Formats: sequence, structure tokens, C-alpha cells
Amino acid sequence: MRQILFILLAAALFALFPNAVGGGYFINIAIVVCVYVVLASSLDIVMGWTGLYSFAHAAFMGIGAYTAAIMERDLGTGFWINLPLGMVVAGVFGFLLGLPLLRTQGHFLAIMTIAFQTIVYLVMSQWTGFTGGQYGIEVQPVAGFTSLSSYFYLVLAVSTVLLVANALLTRSRFGDTLQAIRDDETLARTIGINSKVMKLVAFAISSAFAGAAGVLLAYHIRGVTPDDYTVMASATIVAMVVLGGRGCFWGPVLGAVLLIALPELLSSLADYKHIFYGAVLILVTMFAPKGLVGSFQRRAK
Repeated sequence: MRQILFILLAAALFALFPNAVGGGYFINIAIVVCVYVVLASSLDIVMGWTGLYSFAHAAFMGIGAYTAAIMERDLGTGFWINLPLGMVVAGVFGFLLGLPLLRTQGHFLAIMTIAFQTIVYLVMSQWTGFTGGQYGIEVQPVAGFTSLSSYFYLVLAVSTVLLVANALLTRSRFGDTLQAIRDDETLARTIGINSKVMKLVAFAISSAFAGAAGVLLAYHIRGVTPDDYTVMASATIVAMVVLGGRGCFWGPVLGAVLLIALPELLSSLADYKHIFYGAVLILVTMFAPKGLVGSFQRRAK
């Protein structure tokens, strides 16, 4: 309950941001931060609580985004239908991918997620008649939220709901079960936990949340193109989780804020952000292997 109160307080404070800065540039950054907070925290369901490394999170984000764009283009559906639909489609793909994927572990699992990420990118970029190819698909703004500041509040509200749902999941018996699997899968099986089913459910939920983030981003940038959903984007989301700290709720949130906001606010780093991400990741791995929040919590104890 305390964690949910902190989430609501943080969201309330962040809601003051547009009035505080006034400029559209900073509101753009704030929207992208919200999207990547959802992405990083949802990836942590798999990485932090289940112990599985996935480099396909941008693929699920893209699946959600393209679902929304294609539905709007072909059927004329709006945001309020496309958002849950994007989550469902991304979640289904996550579930189907997980069926063969979770039979592997460690580096093999990571390699297979990279392969899936690459396949999704190729489908997006090459299936021109359906996905628009490299040109992508245009997305119309959300009715009633056409201004940048109003859309920021919509993204903030949806992100807050998703973060609260994430917190409730990871603090529930479901989260405890995932943690037991992560710590000792053999022991978890001996006490009656079906580890394969639980990991599959976690993978599907994580993918669905990524799909929601993709829909939010698609309506923000008013379109979808394959280059927004590359393996580099997936690696960036992984870096956010590692930077902040796996398995601690606020770790991925902090990691997302730092890796999105700092390169943009420090304009000299904007063109070198991937080098910046790599350097930060190396330093954190060397000096704070539990991540920033994880290392702080460990020292506090």
C-alpha cells in the first residue's frame, strides 16, 4: 500500500511539470520518460522477478504500436479501443514466443529473443503492403487530447495505472512465486510451483505492458516506423533495468528517467547517447552490480 501511495505522489508531482517548464521540448521529454518507465518496469517483471534476460521488449512495444496504427487505418478505431487491443496482441505474441523460448535458459534465451526481435523488425520493414515498410503508418492524435500538454496528462494517467498494476502484481503472491523461481527453481518445483507456467504468464504480462507503451508512443509521435523498434531499443530498455537495479520496483523507474532525460537535457550528449548508455552500463556493472537503487538498499541494510 505504501508503494502505491508513493507512485500516486510521484505522479501528482510530475503532473506539475508542464506548468513548471512551459516549453514543448521538455514536455516531449516527459512523455517519452513516462513511456520508457512503463517499458523498463514491465521488463523487470521478467528480468528482476523471474531472472530471465529478454532483448525483445522493443519488438512487443512495436507489436502494440503497429496494432493500434493498423486498426486505426483499416477499421477507424480510436485510442480507447486500440490501447487494450495493442496490449492483448502483444501479450498473445509474448505468450506464444514463451512456449518454445522458456525451454532454454541463460545466453541461449537472450540469443533467441534477439532473433525474435530481428524477425519482427524485418516484418515491419519489409511487409510493405501491410505495415507500410520503411515509411510506416501515420497515426492521428487522440480525440480530445490534441495538444501536447493534454496528451502528457493522458500518458501520465495511463502510465500511473500500469505502474500501480505492476506494483500490485509484484507485491502479490504471484510476485513471491516468481521470486522463488528466480532464487532456486529446483526448490520451487519441489514445493509444487509450476515454474514453466508461471514464467510464461510473467512473459505474457510483461509483453502486454510493453504493447501499451508502444501504443502511447505511437500516438505521441503520430506514427510508427520500424526504426523505432530495433534491437538497439531493446538493449536500451535492458540497460535501464540494469542501471536502476533488477528486482526492486523503483530501480527500473530511476534507470528510465536517467537514460532518457540526461542525454536530452545535456544537449552535448544527445548525438552520442548510445555511447553514453554503454559507458554508464559498464561503470554500473563494475561499481554497483545490483544497480543504483539495489546497491543503495543493500548498503542501507
